[in-house]
Amino acid sequence: MMEEILGFCAWLLTVLMMLGVSVWLCCSIVDSIIKTRRRLRKARYYPLLRQNKRLKSALADSMEENLRFKKIYRTDVVRRKEARLARKGA
Repeated sequence: MMEEILGFCAWLLTVLMMLGVSVWLCCSIVDSIIKTRRRLRKARYYPLLRQNKRLKSALADSMEENLRFKKIYRTDVVRRKEARLARKGA
C-alpha cells in the first residue's frame, strides 16, 4: 500500500515537472518571438525616421526655392506691367 502511494506521488511529481518544463519552454519561445518582432520594428523605425528627416529637409529646400522663384516671377510681372503702362502712357 505504501509503495503504491509513493509510486503514485513519484508519477504525479514527474507529470507536474514535465508540464512545468513544457510551459516554461512555450513561454520562452513566445518571449523570444515577441523580442524578435520588437527588434524588427525598431530596425524598420529608425531608417524611416532618418528618411523622414531627409525628406523634411528636401521639402524645406524646395519651399525656399519656390519662394525665390515666386519673387523673381512677381518682379518680372511687375516690370512688365510697368513697361506696359509706360508704353500706354507715352
